[in-house]
Amino acid sequence: MEKRQETLLKLAIESYIETAEPVGSRFLLSESGLDCGEATVRNELRALEEDGYLTHPHTSAGRIPTEKGYQYYLSQVNWDKVNIAKKDLDLLQKFIDGLTGEERVKNVAKSLAELANAAVLVAFDLDRVYYTGLSNLFNQPEFKELDLVVNVSSVFDRCEECLEDFYDKVDDVPKYFIGGDHPFGSALSVISCRLGKNSFLALLGPMRMDYKRNFALINKIKELT
Repeated sequence: MEKRQETLLKLAIESYIETAEPVGSRFLLSESGLDCGEATVRNELRALEEDGYLTHPHTSAGRIPTEKGYQYYLSQVNWDKVNIAKKDLDLLQKFIDGLTGEERVKNVAKSLAELANAAVLVAFDLDRVYYTGLSNLFNQPEFKELDLVVNVSSVFDRCEECLEDFYDKVDDVPKYFIGGDHPFGSALSVISCRLGKNSFLALLGPMRMDYKRNFALINKIKELT
């Protein structure tokens, strides 16, 4: 991908993650600092759409990322340099200080769900699953349609079945899974890591999630637990 297209795609994705609003060429031109006109930006966005990185909602003049767009964006991140913010670290430690065992892990899950505004699932093993934060997930703009809420809810009703396909994909270090990369439904993205030999933690949110922040949160949780 050419550098200018990469710059525009990165800005479009980061703006959409923050606002949940389709992104237009005028905004991207003002934010990118590129030495070109708005017509050039529109042409580049059209090319990114034709290549499958962006899509064009019928009700808006702006564009939003596709699964392919997110995959490319995340492949360019240096995850070794993604660090947790101090305020997030302070809140995590506040939630888990003084607790041990499974209660500590459950409290970690609750705190992560609150901080990330997402759902969190903990599998202590394939037969014992704890999850929290579904209301956070369903309050996201992506879940305005009742059918989508029902579909995602059904995933949690049969999460033990999903875990059988997912268990071996989870690593000791945090890893992201987008859309078709995981068994929890194409509307979701997942960031997950192991918490021990048999257990793991998974954060589930819409594809429009703050991947860097959530990755840093889970990475720190791995250290603290």
